[in-house]
Amino acid sequence: MSGQGAPYGAGPAEGQGGAPGYGPPGGYSSQPSSASGPGTGGQPAYGPPSGGSYGQPGYGAPQPGYGAPQQGYGAPQQGYGPPGYGQQQPPGYGQGPGYAPGSGYGVPAGAPGSVEVVGLRVGQYLLDAVCIVVPLLVVAFIGGFLGAMVDGGYGFVSLLVNLVVWVIAIGGSFGVYAWWPSTHGGQTPGMGWLGLRIVREADGGVPSLGECALRWVLLIVDGAFAGIVGLIIMSTSQRKQRLGDMAAHTLVVKA
Repeated sequence: MSGQGAPYGAGPAEGQGGAPGYGPPGGYSSQPSSASGPGTGGQPAYGPPSGGSYGQPGYGAPQPGYGAPQQGYGAPQQGYGPPGYGQQQPPGYGQGPGYAPGSGYGVPAGAPGSVEVVGLRVGQYLLDAVCIVVPLLVVAFIGGFLGAMVDGGYGFVSLLVNLVVWVIAIGGSFGVYAWWPSTHGGQTPGMGWLGLRIVREADGGVPSLGECALRWVLLIVDGAFAGIVGLIIMSTSQRKQRLGDMAAHTLVVKA
C-alpha cells in the first residue's frame, strides 16, 4: 500500500525498476501560485500571456478608436456645388448703397433696395429737368434781350446767344444725368431729394461715368413725348427699368 499515495502510479523512488511512473511530467501540479487563476487549480488563466507578447488588447477591451468620430464626418464637403455655394461672401459683397440682394426681387415697396419707385422717378425726372431748365431760361432771356437791343434779334449777338443756350442745355443735361450721379453715389440732384439711387445691376455698386452717360444718351428715347415712352417702359418691365437702364444694366432703387 505504500505505492498508493501517488495519484497516477508509482514514481521512480518506489523501486519500479527505475521506470518513470505513469502520468504527467514531474512538477505538473507545482505551478507558482502567482500564475494560477481563480478556480483553475493552479493552471494559468485562459487568454494571451500576461506579458502581452501578442500585442493584442485584452478580450472585450475597447478597440483603439472604436466608436470615435470619423475625421471630417459630417463636415461640409470642400467645393460641393458651384463655386462659392454655401460659402460666406466677403463683407460688402452685393451690398452696395441701397442695393438689395436679388436685384430688388421680393423687397417690399418703400424699403431700401426696392425697385417699386416708378412714381418717385416721375417726380425725380421733373426735378432734374427744373435744374436744367431754370438756368437755361435765365441765359436765354438775358441773351435774347441783349440781342434784341444790339441787332434786333437777327444778328451776330442773337446767333451767339442761341449757341450758348444749346451748349448750356446739352452740357447741363449731361452734368445732371451723367456726371453728377457718377460722382455723388449714384444720385442725381432729384434722386438725392427723393431718396432714390442708381445702382449697377450686377453688384449694387455705384455706376461708372460711362454707364451713366449711356443712360443719358437714351433719354432721347425715354424722354420722348414728355417722358411718356420711358414711363410706359418702366411700368411694364420686370425690374422697373427704362430703356437706358436696360442698356446700361442699372437699376433705380429706394436708397
